[in-house]
Amino acid sequence: AGPQPSATALPYIDTQLEQDGVQEQVRSMLVEEMRTFRPRGDYLAHMPEIELSLEDTQLLQRELMRVSEGQPMPSFDLSRLAMDAPGHGHQNDTAAWLRAIRNAKAQLEQQTNRIDNLELMQQHGAKAWRRQLLILEAALARIESERASVKAETDVLHRKRKYEQLEAAKELRALENEWLAGVQKNAHIEAAIRAVEAEHEALRSAHPSLRDNPPPDTNGGISAAATSSHNGTVGKQAEIDTR
Repeated sequence: AGPQPSATALPYIDTQLEQDGVQEQVRSMLVEEMRTFRPRGDYLAHMPEIELSLEDTQLLQRELMRVSEGQPMPSFDLSRLAMDAPGHGHQNDTAAWLRAIRNAKAQLEQQTNRIDNLELMQQHGAKAWRRQLLILEAALARIESERASVKAETDVLHRKRKYEQLEAAKELRALENEWLAGVQKNAHIEAAIRAVEAEHEALRSAHPSLRDNPPPDTNGGISAAATSSHNGTVGKQAEIDTR
């Protein structure tokens, strides 16, 4: 069996599925999600009903009745292939002897046809088979040529896809690093502000005269900085997606 096709959107970048246990986790999540699906009531309602007219097909009617009743299929009647004489009770029956003679003539004609077919096959069979083999070889060559052409186009598409994904990976990683740097910077600034606020509260507790003065609004500055950094990262990510 050949390699299985990748189910990831970016197989040259997203390599998490190759890690141990990740595929099993993904499958379990898919199974759990599929359990929440509810089948539709009649999913064939939009299709027209099939109308079968069996009025002129008695043979098909009998066969459908046999199948619906669960009856076994009748076996083939091989009695007509035998060349038996009339039984002991019909030795003097002219009609029985006539039926036996007709059956013997039919068997003789069938054997004559078999001999004719064997003679024709012996005379022309080798040539017919060689011609058939030439036709099959030509069909095989045509299919192999089409397969090679499709494989070449597929290889070109895979190389192009890999190149585009690897080029996009560079910019995605740069944006991710930039986003992480912005998050870390915001975290450091927020920690510094908390320290300053704690120090300010300590000073207010130590000096009651400072309690009437409210602390400066620092959350607005942090929110504005975080929003600006986040909007810039999202804008660059959207630009990559549109490419």
